[in-house]
Amino acid sequence: MLFLCRLRRGKPSIILNNQSVMQNLPPHILKPEVHWQRAQGYFELEMYDLAQRELRALPEEEPWQKRSKIFSLNIYQEMENWKKTRKVARSLRYEFPEEVDWWIADAYATRRCDSVAEARSILIEALALHYEDGLIRFNLACYACVLKSPGECLDFLKEAVKRDEKFKLLALEDEDLKEVRDALLKLGWGKAIV
Repeated sequence: MLFLCRLRRGKPSIILNNQSVMQNLPPHILKPEVHWQRAQGYFELEMYDLAQRELRALPEEEPWQKRSKIFSLNIYQEMENWKKTRKVARSLRYEFPEEVDWWIADAYATRRCDSVAEARSILIEALALHYEDGLIRFNLACYACVLKSPGECLDFLKEAVKRDEKFKLLALEDEDLKEVRDALLKLGWGKAIV
């Protein structure tokens, strides 16, 4: 094996058997905005490997580092790669706990690669930081229903609706909540929302 060292933006890159780790990068490093636009184009074309390659060309500093993580999260979600989705979402959640989206993304991926109970525990923790968030409560309602706790489910749904009426319609359409659908209709949630 041949081991050589080459610099990439001032950082060493190892060459193994004359094949560079640089193959994981675009052929030319350009302005970050160009790589960002290319990544978006590849994403729209569902060419996720090429989108990731463009993201790797972005500087490892803000704002590009966070943007790249979020973009990677979207790619992994589209690919339904829940373990990688969870890894990136969890990283974002730990780095930016004040942003509710990462808590929900972590729970969503955790549900798909671990369990509903584990996802629920993430959102229970999130509720302490984001007490007024309706979407956390809505997701907790879904988890409670799947875990056969209809009373808890209805309590979380009522609290979510107090924060935003849109959750009435969402609750009637969500497959996770089919076990409590009759109870919701009895509450009058089936009436048209204007």
